[in-house]
Amino acid sequence: MPESANSAALPITSVHDGRPRKSTPAGIPDPAALVLLAEIADAGSVTAAARKLGSSQPAVSKQLRRLEESLGVTLFERGLRGVQATEYGLALLPRARAIRSQARQAGEDVQQRRGHKEGRLVVALSHFATMALLPQVIPAFRIRWPGLQLNIVPPSFQLGGLREGAPDFAVMSLPAEQLGSEFVTRALYATTVSVVVRPGHPLQNAQNLSQLLGAQWVLPSLESSVARGLDRAFQQAGLASPQCSVTCQTLTGLETLARHSDLVAAMPMEVHESRMQASGLCRVPIQETIDGARVAIVRWSDAQPTPAGEDLEESFVQAAYELAREQARVRGRAA
Repeated sequence: MPESANSAALPITSVHDGRPRKSTPAGIPDPAALVLLAEIADAGSVTAAARKLGSSQPAVSKQLRRLEESLGVTLFERGLRGVQATEYGLALLPRARAIRSQARQAGEDVQQRRGHKEGRLVVALSHFATMALLPQVIPAFRIRWPGLQLNIVPPSFQLGGLREGAPDFAVMSLPAEQLGSEFVTRALYATTVSVVVRPGHPLQNAQNLSQLLGAQWVLPSLESSVARGLDRAFQQAGLASPQCSVTCQTLTGLETLARHSDLVAAMPMEVHESRMQASGLCRVPIQETIDGARVAIVRWSDAQPTPAGEDLEESFVQAAYELAREQARVRGRAA
């Protein structure tokens, strides 16, 4: 009976007649040894890595020494509190993690195509994707994939983890700069920014951006899509840029600051609508439209998604398209 994809792992060595057998040309690291490199770095010690791999500490140490000898460099500095990767180890880690991820996904891909509804996915979701799309995606997806472990993490604008396979893909705001060819993007949705304040705020009933001149703002960051959209709207209105005195990258923190001060906040309209009862914040009814983030699925171009990954990506696409249609209907009724 075949093992499940979750239990599949690359062997530390290949063995013939009791002796290790080289399976790669001289000077080229064994892929299994690179997986071992990633496991040691992530575990923080050889002992912990051996425990996770179900091997012995001497066997893992021996394989690590063999890898270091084949490369002619030291990959880890040993200390009382474990190991730290050297500059050579750090240089290899992204590739080692990518190989580990691809090996795992290869096993899961086969098992899922054979009908097994299990495996693991790591998905990076922005606040918008979590608040506006995930509730529409997750119920049916969990029914289709009952044995799958889904891990949701916040997105990183450096996107390095996508190359390493963690996360498998991201649903996030596109950064201001053009992404390189190593990433594949699939446009989903264009957000609109809402200006929000606490109940009873002096600017609660402002009708246009000019009435918000002089306000002190709290924004996710000065480089965020919300901040960029707000600045563009002020420029288009012929106004000086808004004054941001506080930044807060967590949604709950930003809401708390706006709820308990006279700071004016800005966030995607869809996020505010899903959170307004919990946050207690009010939308300021300004006439101008503030364009927000362009939300997209972002994936490393060399990655081949598993059937579960493809299913989840398509679920987000359909949820985004349905949300866009609903917003168009709302605007049509309001016109």
